[in-house]
Amino acid sequence: MDIIDLIHKSRLELWGYHLTDWRMNLFTVRWWVVIAGIAIAYAIWWKFVDKRRLIEILLFGSFIAVFRVILDDAGASAALWVYSVKPLPLGHSLFLNDLTIVPLGFMLVYQQCQSWKKFFLWAVIAEVCYSFVLLPVLVEFDILRVYNWQYYYTFFIMLVAVTAMRALLLTALEIEQKYKFGYLHNPLPSSMQPAMKPLDNETGNGRIKDD
Repeated sequence: MDIIDLIHKSRLELWGYHLTDWRMNLFTVRWWVVIAGIAIAYAIWWKFVDKRRLIEILLFGSFIAVFRVILDDAGASAALWVYSVKPLPLGHSLFLNDLTIVPLGFMLVYQQCQSWKKFFLWAVIAEVCYSFVLLPVLVEFDILRVYNWQYYYTFFIMLVAVTAMRALLLTALEIEQKYKFGYLHNPLPSSMQPAMKPLDNETGNGRIKDD
């Protein structure tokens, strides 16, 4: 048996543990708290999100969600934290933090902040609430268990990440507007532009006809 087979066997055993743990917590008070938190977060977001900029805001939220999934996967794989209550029997509790609270919150921050100064200020406030309020609450209620990890690690990592994601999205939007502007001023290539019809009072050699 080589190392790949050992990893596969370990993952089968781990899947059994995850499934057993999920069944033990299914429909408990803590499980319903997680489900209610997810539902309430989406309801609040939908109420306040700017529907006129929905695609742009969702794209920013998608950037945050992808980064959170990668961060959570790395941390859980390195045994830095474990979710003891999960909505679904997955290895990581993606829905609560990665796909709900963090991206939805920062989408509203992005929506309301037009300047970098205002965005950075509210990003700090939002991340303080998440890293130093919500995470300790999850730990206190044994929904999340943290090993060899400090809350301020999450604070600084996420602050850098959301700043970089906003810069990336604004750059992409600027490039899009640049090409849209160029397209509106030259919608067709020169080879496809219609030829001009000669004027009736012009002859073949370019002289004006005599009356």
